[in-house]
Parts: sequence; structure tokens; C-alpha cells
Amino acid sequence: MIKHQLQRGIRRLAAVFLSAFLVVSLFSPCAAAAEPEETVLRVAFPNAEGYTSLSEDGSPAGVVVDYLNEISKYTGWKYEYVSTSNAVGDFQDGKFDLMGGTFYSESLEDMFAYPDYNCGYTQAKLMARKEDASIRSYDMGTLNGKTIGVYDRSTENIQRLKDWLTIQALDCEIRYYSRDDLENGNLYNRLESGEVDLLLGYGTDMPDTLYAAASFGGQAHYIVTQPDNQEILDGLNMALEQIYAADPDFAEKEQEKNFVDHMTGYAVLTEQELSYIAEKGTVTVAVPDNWHPLYCVDIDDYHEGFVPDVLKKVTEYSGLQFTYLTCDSYMDAITMVQEGKADMLGFFLGPEARASDHGLARTTAYAGLAPILVRNKNVTYPSEGRVCGVMNGRIKSESIVADEIIYYDSVEEGLSDVNRGKIDFFYGIGAHIENIIRTGNLTNVVQVSLPNSNTEISFAVSKPVDSPLFSILNKAVNNMTESEKEAISSLNMISIGDTHITLSGIVASNPQLAITVVLLFLVLTILLVSLYFYFRLRSAKMRLGLEKAEADSRAKTDFLSRMSHEIRTPMNAIVGLADLTERIPDLPEKAQRNLGKVKASSHYLLSLINDILDMSRIESGKMTLNCASFSMDELLDNIESMLATDAERRGLVFQIESNVRAETYLGDNVRLRQVILNLLSNAFKFTNEDGSVTLRVHGAPASQTGQELTVQVIDTGVGIAPESQERVFQSFEQVGTSTSKSMGTGLGLPISRSIVRLMGGDLLLRSELGRGSTFYFTITLPFGERIQQPELCQKTDMTLHGIRILFAEDNDLNAEIAMELLGAQGADIQRVENGKLALERFEASTPGEFQAILMDIQMPEMNGLNATKAIRSLDRPDAQTIPIIAMTANSFQEDVDAALAAGMSGFVSKPVDIDVLFRELHRTIRAAEKS
Repeated sequence: MIKHQLQRGIRRLAAVFLSAFLVVSLFSPCAAAAEPEETVLRVAFPNAEGYTSLSEDGSPAGVVVDYLNEISKYTGWKYEYVSTSNAVGDFQDGKFDLMGGTFYSESLEDMFAYPDYNCGYTQAKLMARKEDASIRSYDMGTLNGKTIGVYDRSTENIQRLKDWLTIQALDCEIRYYSRDDLENGNLYNRLESGEVDLLLGYGTDMPDTLYAAASFGGQAHYIVTQPDNQEILDGLNMALEQIYAADPDFAEKEQEKNFVDHMTGYAVLTEQELSYIAEKGTVTVAVPDNWHPLYCVDIDDYHEGFVPDVLKKVTEYSGLQFTYLTCDSYMDAITMVQEGKADMLGFFLGPEARASDHGLARTTAYAGLAPILVRNKNVTYPSEGRVCGVMNGRIKSESIVADEIIYYDSVEEGLSDVNRGKIDFFYGIGAHIENIIRTGNLTNVVQVSLPNSNTEISFAVSKPVDSPLFSILNKAVNNMTESEKEAISSLNMISIGDTHITLSGIVASNPQLAITVVLLFLVLTILLVSLYFYFRLRSAKMRLGLEKAEADSRAKTDFLSRMSHEIRTPMNAIVGLADLTERIPDLPEKAQRNLGKVKASSHYLLSLINDILDMSRIESGKMTLNCASFSMDELLDNIESMLATDAERRGLVFQIESNVRAETYLGDNVRLRQVILNLLSNAFKFTNEDGSVTLRVHGAPASQTGQELTVQVIDTGVGIAPESQERVFQSFEQVGTSTSKSMGTGLGLPISRSIVRLMGGDLLLRSELGRGSTFYFTITLPFGERIQQPELCQKTDMTLHGIRILFAEDNDLNAEIAMELLGAQGADIQRVENGKLALERFEASTPGEFQAILMDIQMPEMNGLNATKAIRSLDRPDAQTIPIIAMTANSFQEDVDAALAAGMSGFVSKPVDIDVLFRELHRTIRAAEKS
């Protein structure tokens, strides 16, 4: 230490000579002409809480930054803060000019140049694990015999620790750790693992699992420079001396500002309390409803209130859950606790003596709110003869002067009487009253603040306390840090700012405006009455026309729906018989070709029906889009696999170009595929052999949540004349010289354009006769969640051996075909003719006898939907899990929705694609087995 004092004396002497040299140089002509150079110092900036860290806006903060900013006022220095994870090592390598948060050690004087003045003292702490119930911060004797981990270079702190242990008469083992033992610059892992019982440190960046069990006088910290940089050291000494001369408490203020005062002590739950928590589980809390700022759970004002926020902290500490019993008034909530209908009161307003008057025990306060007095603006306060209003369950402060007190069930009623002059003033919680005044348009009241007054807010339980709940609440509240309480207060003490304007408020605040509004209302009423009879006759005529149009539309829709069902039923037989015939061994090749043509014609007829139905739904405004995640890869691969063979047969070059193949979108992939397939089908028909058809899908960024997609179908076909380009989008219009190419309903392009417009785009055309055509549209789709594609059964895997199926179908021919196709796969089929028989047969079966049910929708006696609902309601283990698949000629989306809503597991429309039916059976049966 003598050496250290000698060095300081030499430094002061050098500073005197340096000052004399500077004074002389001021009068030198050369110095007068020279301009001072800007000094930029590199400062070590490790992430050290309180010392050097980044603020919320990303700017440097901490005690070191505050000191350097103050020093720069005297030195003119500027700083470059350099982030580092090895501050000491980098400082030794000469990378920095200054480094803060450095403790003094005589052995380090060759490494650091210390100024004469420190930057404050840091309290040393003994940290313990919160889970260690053997250590109690209020009983220093529990530290006896414990093992304390220390960093061997903290010599001054270690000596202070030893002195403190001697004073406390504690015998503890001190375990030393070297720099190589540090992890992320600290020894917290040694304490958390249980290697030591206590850890000596400063509590910076302390994990939530630890707490400060004890604290004692700490060590001074300095801003140091390089040992050979006397100029910077002199500047530090000069500036620090000036700082402390101007404000002797500067260090203490910085300590309070930058260092979190970690809670010393932590209340651990006892075995009795833990048993109570495990047994009780959920505690009921009585609170008055809509009581800002203490309970605001069902109010859309961005906070829930003090009570829910504090009880969340209690839950984090103890594991107890809380449910709220809302009451009409504060007194009603107190009564619920008194009568044992609730376990605790969410908030008690007032002192302990008032709680005892109600037979309640009040916990430690978790908040404090300022009371205010609200008087009528025509009343002076204080004065004699005044009438005061108070909420029932509370008392007025002794400092409030009043001759009479009237109690109200709600604050709103009391303030309303003040506003009307029935009472002179009302006394209550300021934040609550201010909120009511804002939202209630109370224009005749004036707020009077009450200085040096505060109302404590606490939980409360009934007396005498006979459960551990009271001690659990006290421990949880006492374990909360001041910063946690301040955060809850800042969140809930907000101005709602939503003023509700009412007619009574307008009249009270501005009578002239109210009269003007009434006159305007009368004028408008007369005008409206005059126009009423005119429009009534006109609207009646329009209503009759609308009703007729709606009736025509309903009749058309019903007719098309019935016709669709009636056509699909025989088509199902045609396709089914074709499938059965194809399975006959040694079938002649010509017969196979004929069957293929039969099936192709059936599918073409089905597409015509679908087009007509789609057009009808578009015209009636009933077409809607589904919204689900889909893979663009899967969509494009599916289109390519469907059309590649057709393109090869026609001698066309078919290719797909896309830069979005790896994306997943949210939208109606079925309708999107329908549009693209329609455009490609037209391109194939009108492009000659050796021509080309290209599908191009290009994605451009639209936002972080979606993408703009441009879809183009480009062909080298015959092209479309300019005068016909708009006509192709009209219903039942066809363009072309070849009858074979123009076959169809002429609805494909109108339907496609309508679908694209529903998606937010428009289907457009560029074409030139003899040069080909380009149909294109642009839509924006949001990104979807990536979904794992279900494992599909291959045709070779579609065996149904050992599967028993209950089959409800009223059409004998369709039933015969389905049974033969399913039987060929090994399934055991039992057929019934209607839904009622299906219900009876399933109810009579043993659990697990059937693995699936195929259910037609339209059947006599009982339809498939009602039969499904009845089966699902049966009291047997397989009633909820057995797959029920709709197999029906009803193919609208509402039919699918109705089937799923009735409890069906899948949907297959007629004419039945046997591969689709097999896959649906496998999917639902496997899903049932997994569940």
C-alpha cells in the first residue's frame, strides 16, 4: 500500500508539471495557431449488468457509461464502445484505452493504472438456491457449517467475508475457484449444481433460481487505463476530482440508479404449505366486477388489473391456481369471504384496524394507491355543513372534514350524486374515480388531490386464520422485488382515454348544442316521414320482383341439384360396371378399349354437370372458397402427372416452370387446380401436334406473410382473334372453327374467371391469330403452415382382407356393384337398405364386429345423416370411433359439411372412383386404430 501511495504522489507531481507546461504553451504562437485534436478512446464494453450493457433503445448504458459521459465534460474525450467477451484479456493485449468495473488489487497494479478516485462500492452478497430450505436468511445460524464458493482473485472480498463470518460467529468452509473454473465469467453453475451451498459475489445477472441470503460491505470499483498512459490517467484524476467536488453523492446516486437492489432473503414454502397447495389446487377470489385498476379482466383496455397480475406471481411462486367470483360491489365481495363462499378477498382497501372490523386478516400490501376527494364544482372545501360520500365497506380519512357521511354500494352512484349536487363530495381511490369521471361525462365535479396520503392494497382472508393460504400469500408478496411491483403498477396505472358520450352528458355540458341537435332531429324526422310513403310503394314493388327472382333461383338450384343426383346415380352404375368388367380375366383388347371410352365419356359427362352446377352457384352468389394450407409442389406435381400422358398422346411439348415449388400457401387448392387444369385443357385442344404448352408460376414477395403469384398458361396454338378475346369469357360462348375442338358447354373460362376474381385477381388473355395464346392471372396468397403429407396407400397395398363393412344403400344395382368391387379386395360386406336398418344392425352387433360403415345419404325410412347421428350417440365403446364414410350422389360442399357435422369420418361422391374409396377406407380405418 505504501508503494501505491508513493505512486499516487508521483502522479500528482507529474500532473502539476503537466499543468504548468500547458499554461506556458497557451502563450506560444505555435500553440495559438494549432487546433486541438479530437481524442477518441476505445472503451471495453462487456455485457455486465449495471456496469456496461445496452438499454432498451440499443444505446450504451450503465455506471461506467454515466461516469465517462460526465468525465468527457471536463476532458472533451469521445468514446468508441467496443463489445468484448474477454475484457481483461483484450485490455492486456492493448485493444482498449479504458475499462470500467475494475476492482483494486495491489497485485494488479502492473496490469492496470488506477486513478485516485473510485466509482463507488458494490455490496458483496452470499447467494443461495431458492430450493435450499436449510438456509433461512432471517436466521444467520443456518449458514453455520455451509460451504462457500469464492473466486480466488477477489482477495479483498474474501477478506471481508472472513471478517463478516467472524463477527457472525459462523464456521464455514471456503472453497476457492480459479479463473479456469469460471463459466460465462461466473461461478453460478457451481452453486446451482449443489457443489457449494453459498456463493460469494455481487448478484449481477443472478439467475431466477438464486437469491441473496446475506449481504455485507463490498469493494470499490474503478475506471482504469493502460499502465503506460499517464496522460489519460491524469485526465481521469482531474475529471473525477471535479465531479466529486461538485456532487459528493455522485457515486451513491449512480449506484442506486444502475444496480438492482437484489432482494436479500427468500421465503421458502414449508411442508404444511406444500401439502395445502397439492390438496387445494385452486383458490376462489372474491372481487367486485370491473373495478379499475385492480380488477379489469373482461375489459378491453390492455391490462387485467393489479389483482390478476399479482396472483400470477403467486402462482409462479407456489403453483396455486386462482378463479374469480365477481360481485356487484366491494361490500358484497367482503361478505362472500366472511360467509366462507370465497377463500380470499382480491383487494382490501385500508388499514389493519379496518380489516379487523370486518373480521378479516390483511396480508402484506402489494400496492399503494393515492386517494382523492371529488367535490361538486359549486361547493367549496373545506367548509362546514358538508356531506361526504364513501363506498360501503370503507371509511373516510380522519383528515377529511364532513358533518355527515352517506355510504354507497358503488363509486359510480356516489359520483353521480356529487355531479347532481345531492352530496357535496366523495372520497375514494384516485385511479378508480378518475376512470369513472372520464367514461361517465361528469362535468359538474372537480378533483381535489390529497398530498402525503396513500391507501395500502392487500389481500385478505377471514379471521381467525386457520389455513396456510394466508402465509403463502404473505411469502409470495414479500418475495416480489420492487421492480416487479413497479412493473405491475406501470402496466395497470394507465389512462383508458375512452370517453363514452351520452345524451345526458351533452345536455349537462352544452345545453345550446343539445337544443340544436333536437331541432335537427325534428327536421330530419319530418323529412324522413315525407319520404317514407314514397319509398314504401317503390320498395314493395322491388321486393316482389326480388322474391320472384329468388324463387326462380331456388327452383333452378333445386332442379339442378335433383338432376345432378339423378344423373350421378346411374352414372355410378355405369362406371362401376365398367370397373367390374375390366377385372374379367382375358378380356379382349377391343372390349378393354371400349370400356375405357365408356369411362372417359362418363367422366366427361360428369365434368359437364359440374360446370353447370358451378355456374349456377356463381350466378346465385353461393360459391365460396375454402382456406387451408397446401403445398405448391404437390399441386404442380399432381397437374403434371395428370396431363403428361395426354400431352405425349397429342404430340405436344408440355413443361412446368416455377420458382415457388418449395412454398406452402393458405388458400383453396382445389379451385386453383380447377382453374389451371381448365386453362391447360383448352391449350391442349387448340394446339397442333409438335406445338408446346407451358405452365409458368412465378412468385414475387408481397409481404413477410404472403406472396404474389402470377400464373400463366402459354401455348403455340391457333390463337384467338382480337374481336373474340372478350367473348370467350362469356357463358355458353365457344370460339373455334373445329367442332371437335369446340365441344363442351362453353362454361370453363367464365367459371375460371369467376373463381380467380373470388381469389382477388382477374383472368386475362393475350393472343394473336396463328401465334398462340397466353391466359394469365395474379393473386396474393398468405403463407401457410408446412403440413406433413399423410401416407397414401398404393394400389398394391389396398387389400381389405379381414375387414367387415356395414353397407347402407337403397339402390340394388349400386349396392351390387360396390359389394362386388369391395369383395374382390377381400372385404366382408353386410348390406342394409336404409339408415334405420343400419342403426339396428350396428346396435345388434358386438363391439368391434364391423371395422367401417359405408352410408348413402338419401334413403327411405331414415337418411344417412340421421343414422350417423344415432350411431354416434349409442352407449358403446366403438360408437364414437368406427369410421362412417358417406358414399352419395350429393356432391355440393354443403353436403360435405353436413356429413362431417353429423359425425361422418369421410366423404366419397358418386360416381365412385374405386381407388379413392379404397384410400378413404384405409385412411379412416388406420386413424380409428391409432385412436
